[in-house]
Parts: sequence; structure tokens; C-alpha cells
Amino acid sequence: MTFQDRIPLYVSAFGAILVAVGFAMGVETGIGALVGAGVAIANAFALRWLVTAMLKADPERRAGMSLTLMLKTAVILGLAAALLFFAHIDPIGFAIGIGALVLGLVLGSAHHNLTAAPPAGGPASATTKGE
Repeated sequence: MTFQDRIPLYVSAFGAILVAVGFAMGVETGIGALVGAGVAIANAFALRWLVTAMLKADPERRAGMSLTLMLKTAVILGLAAALLFFAHIDPIGFAIGIGALVLGLVLGSAHHNLTAAPPAGGPASATTKGE
């Protein structure tokens, strides 16, 4: 499983767990957590798509594509503000749900780093260096 595939999976799994926690705190909080987890999962899939496209792009195009990442961040912040102010989503529940993004990124990255095979042609290990 690639790193780009692992992160949305982790975000989705933590989203489900945090939504259950939100509903254990109450219906309004659970709905807020559900909405927050939905935003977190959408953000993870958007990141996956953008980063994969950036890695495949020519170096000249990568700078312009990084602006797309900034635009995505602005859209996510605007969506969060609109949901909280105009749709009156419970802010505590939303914060619980959006936390799936942080947990998924941190723990998915840690899992990938602990289980990934070393890159081919990488640096020699300490035991074979100097032999």
C-alpha cells in the first residue's frame, strides 16, 4: 500500500471512531462530528489527488501546483467557517470530527515509516559501510 493510499484510509477509520465518540456525547455533537469527519475525509482525498499529481508533474509545473494546495486550504477553511456560522453545526462536534485528519496524518505516516521497505539503491547500512 502506498503512502498516498494509506492516509485517506487512516483518516476515514479515525473519522468513524470519532463520530461514534461524538454521538456518545449527544446527538448535536455527533452530527457535528459527522460533518467534521466528512470534511476531514474530503480533505485527505483532495490532498492525495493533488500530491500524486504534483509528484508526476514536471518540476516547472510543481510551483504552480503548490498554489493549488493553498487554494484547497482556503476552500476548506471557508467551508468550515460556512458550516459553523451559517449551518450552525456544533463546534465541539466539528472539532472532534476534523481531528480525524490530524490523527490519520500522524499515525498513518508513522505506520508507513515503520513498515515501508527501504528505497532501492539507498544509503548503505552502518554494518556494510566501509567493508
